[in-house]
Amino acid sequence: MANASPVPEEGFDFDSLLDYVQKGKLRALQDWLNTGKPIRSPDDPKRAADLLRTAVNTGFHSMVEELLHAGGWSPSELADAIDLARSLKRDDIAELILECSASAGDSEGLPKRARSCLAAAGIPLDKQAVLHALRTGALSRRTPLYGTYTHRDVCHWLGIEEEEFLPSLVPREDARPLHLDNGLSYRANGLLRRVGIPVEKLTVRQAIETGDLVPGKHPYNYGKQTHAELCRWVGIEPSTPRNPPRQE
Repeated sequence: MANASPVPEEGFDFDSLLDYVQKGKLRALQDWLNTGKPIRSPDDPKRAADLLRTAVNTGFHSMVEELLHAGGWSPSELADAIDLARSLKRDDIAELILECSASAGDSEGLPKRARSCLAAAGIPLDKQAVLHALRTGALSRRTPLYGTYTHRDVCHWLGIEEEEFLPSLVPREDARPLHLDNGLSYRANGLLRRVGIPVEKLTVRQAIETGDLVPGKHPYNYGKQTHAELCRWVGIEPSTPRNPPRQE
């Protein structure tokens, strides 16, 4: 399969490639890849993420698989795609991306149980990202599926001692629970906690309207489903524009 790294390509036509994905033209995509053409434009390599998101949106399993096999996806791009697939209730596609994420994130030696836990928490299968999650408490006993054995497996994979982060696994009596009785899901509360946004309706609304929370862009694991949930919670439409004009 062709390599997805950006290489100079005269007449590179990203719009045509995107059109293949949007319309489910699998054969056209395969021909593109088999002839050695890149999927990342030399002028704007980040647009390749649009291809993967579009393929997930169409729900064409084989199209997603072809793009994944092309390679070159970053952990954050894969995490975004997994989040989108799950928001669309396409667990089969999410599992497909998860397998690719495991390979791309150098997860050799990490059991599937631990990979599934990290993916569900929106944490890329990248050692630095996982270590950061442990240090900040984003990965702890409160994380679904993250128990003693998974913690042991993760620490072994990272090459650190289990006891180094043991305190984060034991909830303190005065610790504020991650899943608050505020009408938000565990995932929404966890995301706000990780990015340092207080779980207050006014603050969350401001973050949405100013662009601090943009589905598919910022933070890396903020998907459309969580965005819609937060918008409902603060009382605005998910389509509310960012950076609205100030009222004089």
